[in-house]
Amino acid sequence: MKNKLYNLIGKHVELFNFIQQYSIFGYIFYEEGQKENFYTHPSLLQHLKKYNVSLANFSFKLETETSLGSKKKYRVRIIIDEETEFIKKAKKIEIVDGNLTYILLAFHKKSIKINSPNVSIKSFSIEEKLKISQKAFSSNFENAAIGMAIISLDGTWKNVNSAISSMLGYTKKELSKLTFQDITHPEDLNIDLQFLEQLIAGEIPHYHLEKRYFHKSGSLVYGILAVSIVRDDNDAPLYFISQIVDITDRKNVEKEIKKLLKTSKDQNGRLRNFAHIVSHNLRSHSGNFSMLLDILDDETDENQRAEIISHLKVAANHLKETILHLNEIVTMNNTIHDNLIPINLLKEVNSIIKGIKLNANQLSVIINVNISPEIEVLAIKAYLNSILMNFITNGIKYSDPNKESFLNITASKNREFVIIKITDNGLGIDLEKHGDKIFGMYKTFHKHEDAKGIGLFIAKNQIDALNGKVTVKSKVKIGTTFKIFLKHE
Repeated sequence: MKNKLYNLIGKHVELFNFIQQYSIFGYIFYEEGQKENFYTHPSLLQHLKKYNVSLANFSFKLETETSLGSKKKYRVRIIIDEETEFIKKAKKIEIVDGNLTYILLAFHKKSIKINSPNVSIKSFSIEEKLKISQKAFSSNFENAAIGMAIISLDGTWKNVNSAISSMLGYTKKELSKLTFQDITHPEDLNIDLQFLEQLIAGEIPHYHLEKRYFHKSGSLVYGILAVSIVRDDNDAPLYFISQIVDITDRKNVEKEIKKLLKTSKDQNGRLRNFAHIVSHNLRSHSGNFSMLLDILDDETDENQRAEIISHLKVAANHLKETILHLNEIVTMNNTIHDNLIPINLLKEVNSIIKGIKLNANQLSVIINVNISPEIEVLAIKAYLNSILMNFITNGIKYSDPNKESFLNITASKNREFVIIKITDNGLGIDLEKHGDKIFGMYKTFHKHEDAKGIGLFIAKNQIDALNGKVTVKSKVKIGTTFKIFLKHE
């Protein structure tokens, strides 16, 4: 039971604080419902020795006293034999660990009631009582499962227990030459010092803080720090008592969980994009096939039919590429960031234009491309293809039939981004009216038979996934300019 107690002290700071505050004359610790197997602190045994009774084998009973207040009061009947028993007032704390409940009964008052006809009392001098108290504190200090230290007012480690040495990797002698400031993470030091100033000034009685220490090896140690102050009879501060619970393992587990959650979120995002590309981009391919087949049915000239068939082959190749890109999304095992590759922007733009050239010709839209062949962007092939496809086809789809329509595609590069600029002189968008929802799902801004309100939503989502951004400027009947910012390294 002793080992179990120390294990619980390491996990529950409130249990350690309870023991320090109330177990002046020792304590009894046991599992609820298992009182025959209990641990007795040496201070209690020492306290009972003055009654000159044998403590080799004793039992106890916990009783609740009648109380007018809201808090229950407890007393413990310590049974030595059939004729001898002691009754002491006690403080009680319950600690739940998994499915089990443990109880600690602490004795904080000297008073004791004796039920025995033949008990003689051994008296202790003040010096002996002080030695007993000091011995009890030293035992609690050194054997505590959590780190304990006495810190001087300047931060020097005056005394530490074995748990501190094990936690931080330093011997007691090595720590005595250091201050806590020397091994505290710089980002956590100021708040710690602020609390100490408040503690010294008497503004607070104690404080708790999660902070990081540097292990002797250089690794980080995460701890929950609890600090109180000891003063002399004139209320002048003497030193600090620090208790540190090592939570490094817990922190590492939390980091791993966060990493797994990020991966899961990333994978869910990829699946959403997969669904969007299937539902939206493949519809563009199918619409292209349908249009070409309709033209083929109506065309009788063999040369024209041969040209249409060549367009069908190009469309088939683009469909094949899209399906391959979709397969890449599904088979990714890591995060999006781990799968980014450099892609030549001009080749990707030209490939898309080749596939939708007939659509542009039918609507008399002239496409101008001015992109350096050296420019590359970091992206996932399927995402980049989908982004460019959406913006380029939108520029064609929403061209103004009353104008000589154009679509200009340019690119520039700064230290952080490649900026793809796509400008048209089409119908334009009323940004005062629709600016806050332009990238929303199912938002349409023109009465077009093929408008579904999904393209810009998909594109924005994929740009965000690539750690990029997009801006828009537009005026009704003047045209629209989109700027797409994508990383290049």
